[in-house]
Amino acid sequence: MADKMRDVAEICMMAVALGMDAFSLAIGVGLKGITRRRAWVVCLLIGLCHVVLTILGIYTGMLLQGVLGHLAKWLGAFLLFGLGLHMMYSSLFGSREDVRLADQALRLTLFSLSVSLDSLSVGFSLGLRSTAYGLVAALTFGVASCVLCGVGLGIGKRLGGWTGRFGEIFGACILLGYGVHFLVA
Repeated sequence: MADKMRDVAEICMMAVALGMDAFSLAIGVGLKGITRRRAWVVCLLIGLCHVVLTILGIYTGMLLQGVLGHLAKWLGAFLLFGLGLHMMYSSLFGSREDVRLADQALRLTLFSLSVSLDSLSVGFSLGLRSTAYGLVAALTFGVASCVLCGVGLGIGKRLGGWTGRFGEIFGACILLGYGVHFLVA
């Protein structure tokens, strides 16, 4: 019984830690302004990406444990940095027109994947314990990141109404900072 409780505590702590990335990055996205429908899509997509990438990490980690962990870190860093640069550019020089739907969908997908890439790395180590442990963890990571992302988007949206264009630039700086953090951490 004590081992099961320890496993539950470990999974919950990892879920909160992984979800905090989604939370803090969602504040940056929320600063730019987001509709309720778009926020639901972002939360669900980030939660789904956390589940899928954790499961992918579990099974891939069994085969290529050392190499892909570093690749995931670099890919995540470059995706976040690129999204931050794009957000900064459009905040400073872009028009206020809506972007094409395809561009938004691509950016949303890339953002969700970049936020969730740390789950891929965590999945590598989870696969070494047991598949059942890893699957429960993956589902918990998805739920936690979805909820924390929603909270972050809500906070960011409230702050974004007060800060306007400066909020967009601040959100871009958050993404850039996380991109750099992924590179040096």
